[in-house]
Amino acid sequence: MNPTICGTEHIVFLVIFVVISIISLILIAKYVKTEKTKTILIKSLAGLLLCAILCNRISLAVINNDWTRLIPNTFCGLDSLVLALALLIGKKNNEVLHFVVYIAFVGGLVTLIYPDFIESYPTIFHHVSLSGLIHHALSLYLCILVQMLGWFTPNYKKWKNLVIGFLAYITLGTFLIFVLGVNTAFYINHPIIDSTPLTVWVLAPIFAVGYALYMLAYELIKRKLQNKQTKTPECD
Repeated sequence: MNPTICGTEHIVFLVIFVVISIISLILIAKYVKTEKTKTILIKSLAGLLLCAILCNRISLAVINNDWTRLIPNTFCGLDSLVLALALLIGKKNNEVLHFVVYIAFVGGLVTLIYPDFIESYPTIFHHVSLSGLIHHALSLYLCILVQMLGWFTPNYKKWKNLVIGFLAYITLGTFLIFVLGVNTAFYINHPIIDSTPLTVWVLAPIFAVGYALYMLAYELIKRKLQNKQTKTPECD
């Protein structure tokens, strides 16, 4: 019997991921202090993410006997590839991060909660399922880590990066659909969940509202903390 969403294998994977993430983030916050160490850690994990997404795409191409599967045709797949390369090649707080971190975080979180692809294979240890879960988990973890270590700082003034990145994804999706015949690419023509209206044209506005609310909350909390730090105690 194939694994199911919220089944035993899925829950065990989530528990292991959450426990490892919490413990490692606490240890990193306590012991990783220098910029050199932070850079080595982030780039090492980015390298692992790159390996995971490449393994996933190669596995999909081989099992489906279709070379076009080598090209990521979903937001999460391309997010993992772009995030890994942006961290490996790019500098701290580079422009690409101001797009990919947001969608990689949402995509990683949602997919780990609802990994529908695991139901297509006999076990989550199948090379497609496992590499898929790992690249989503690493992507989500890195989105948290880069903010925690100051490698990425949210900035509402960079909202244009989201628009440019989104258009780049849609352009690739259009190429995949009309040139390579990948009709489900980036949920342009097909919904993310069958029998729902959740195509990219519905998901994008929802994401935009979520992004706006997140940036509003981030700015309010940041200003509150800044005001608290600059407030000087009154003299007796």
